[in-house]
Amino acid sequence: MGYQRATNCENATAITIGIQAKDLIYKQSIQRRLLGRLISQGDRFQWTLHGRSVVIHINRLVGNAACMKVARDTTQFEFDMMPSNYQTTLEDEKDIYVVSLTDMMRSSFENSEAYRKLGIPVAKSILIHGVSGVGKTRLVQCASNLLSSTVYQISIHDLLAFNDEEYDLAEFANYNSFSLLLEKAKSNAPCTLIVRDLDALLVGDKTKKILDIISKGIDSIPDTTPVCIVGLARNLRALPESLRKTDIFRQHMTLPIPSLPQRKTLLHSFLKDLDLNPANDTANELDYYATQISMRTSGYVARDLKLLVRQAKLKSMRSGRQQVDIVDQLEQLSLSSTSKHHIEWSDFEYALDTYRPSQRAEVESTLPKRDWEDMGGYTAIKDRMKQAILLPLLQPQVFTKLGIKPPSGLLLYGPSGCGKTALVQALVSESMTNVISIKGPEIFSKYLGETENKLRKLFATAKRIAPCIVFIDEMDAIGTKRGFDMGDSGSGGVNERVLSTLLNEMDGVEGRQGVVVIGCTNRPDQIDDAILRPGRLDQLVFVGLPTLDDRMDIIRTLLRKTSTQGIDVSALASQTEFCSGADLENLFREAGTAALRKNLDARYITTDDIESVIIPICERAEDQILQGRLDMYEKFLHDHSL
Repeated sequence: MGYQRATNCENATAITIGIQAKDLIYKQSIQRRLLGRLISQGDRFQWTLHGRSVVIHINRLVGNAACMKVARDTTQFEFDMMPSNYQTTLEDEKDIYVVSLTDMMRSSFENSEAYRKLGIPVAKSILIHGVSGVGKTRLVQCASNLLSSTVYQISIHDLLAFNDEEYDLAEFANYNSFSLLLEKAKSNAPCTLIVRDLDALLVGDKTKKILDIISKGIDSIPDTTPVCIVGLARNLRALPESLRKTDIFRQHMTLPIPSLPQRKTLLHSFLKDLDLNPANDTANELDYYATQISMRTSGYVARDLKLLVRQAKLKSMRSGRQQVDIVDQLEQLSLSSTSKHHIEWSDFEYALDTYRPSQRAEVESTLPKRDWEDMGGYTAIKDRMKQAILLPLLQPQVFTKLGIKPPSGLLLYGPSGCGKTALVQALVSESMTNVISIKGPEIFSKYLGETENKLRKLFATAKRIAPCIVFIDEMDAIGTKRGFDMGDSGSGGVNERVLSTLLNEMDGVEGRQGVVVIGCTNRPDQIDDAILRPGRLDQLVFVGLPTLDDRMDIIRTLLRKTSTQGIDVSALASQTEFCSGADLENLFREAGTAALRKNLDARYITTDDIESVIIPICERAEDQILQGRLDMYEKFLHDHSL
């Protein structure tokens, strides 16, 4: 998608750009990147220039507007040197991960003499791993600031950029970019050297040479020199073995996805300089916005929250203007901004509905929003679903007080068309939690082991973005009984491998707050009994044909959506004994079609229209039910009743 420059905006007279001294060589490239952009004072940009990551800050903006365009002929550029350190807040100092990393780094800086007397080698290296955007660099900068340590950064790509001939040169070991920066760090101690993008290291001769350079560099730091090397990686399992162990980086630290309180703290810092419109008659708009957004952003990392705020700002800026593609316009805003933009709660509602967090990039959820009011009848089932699913997700402490484990999952079973999927849609909409939705047959792959790998990734993602509901429609396709499908097709072996993987992943969910599994099926007799054991899908809910009262409620719901006249709800419910919710919806659709066949200007569906189509629909519904294994449902209910 093409990059869209800002138009019809006031030009900035001058801007002052904060930049680290080592990046001054990129001044012309930075100026070219900024031309035509819409910027605000306090904005931050991060680009990769000539293979090196460069961060700049807009320290000062001269002009008559909060947001202005950088113009080639009218905007003057000035550059200020800025330190690499992050400005620590009181909330940062209380963060458990900041405290933990600070203590680990302090042992490298301050306790070297004590370690020497005890004969304990001083750990000069730390590896931090966590998903992209979770805040690894920010964490190191914050801890370094608390220790009054200078920070230098280098990307592993800087070493990978050299060709094989350069690696073979004798002087390369001492004059590569890492070794030179390490010497600079030693001379400016106390100092922290961040090595980013370790995930780029693949198995090969070049990787071995790079790891040898890093290892020798770490060993070259004297115990009495306060220098710490911190490596950053996204996925520990993807790293070379020597990095996964403690051969090079002696201490390891995992940075998880922010919890709800941590998201609230991050949002406080991102929202504090915005002009928030009072919402819900609250006295503290900042706390209200941070609380409400944090509750709806489970699975978001720090970068996602920044981009969410930026998208809300963009929506606010576009109010009353010609609509343009939001993805194009996002390129014109920085990752963060401290400008006083007036933001309405509706802007955040829009951002929450349209922004897709990075940790869900590979997960598709096709569940549409649905209100309970759209679902007529089944009151008892709705209440049971709320208690079994929403209570553990939203109020897990009530189970902790009693010392019991919350339900791990729920299976909805019953004839087709009775609203099992619609019930799940309404439940998910009310919970406002993340949902991963799959259809059992669609997860199968023709490649050996690919189906099992998809399941493992699905549950790993669910745990990362918890609280999360994993919804598996047509559960019988992947939870088939062992030996049930052992035919000449050879699919039995595949089904057993998939079932084994599913059981292992569901066992991983047991005891972990924040992830529940909901399965739907119209063939519960085909599901392996192991799936229905306690700790897996331990709540079984039969969604059968609607009762008379349920049908009346469903019909009233349909009447609110359609234009009708003179419909007797009670009489119609009595005539549709074997009809499911889907059959009743089809009845009104066919009656509407019949009305239009009589008169294209028809304004209402009448009783006569319904009577003209009700007999064949009800007969077809009755035939399907009588042939639909009602005895099978009764037997399953009997075999699995408490």
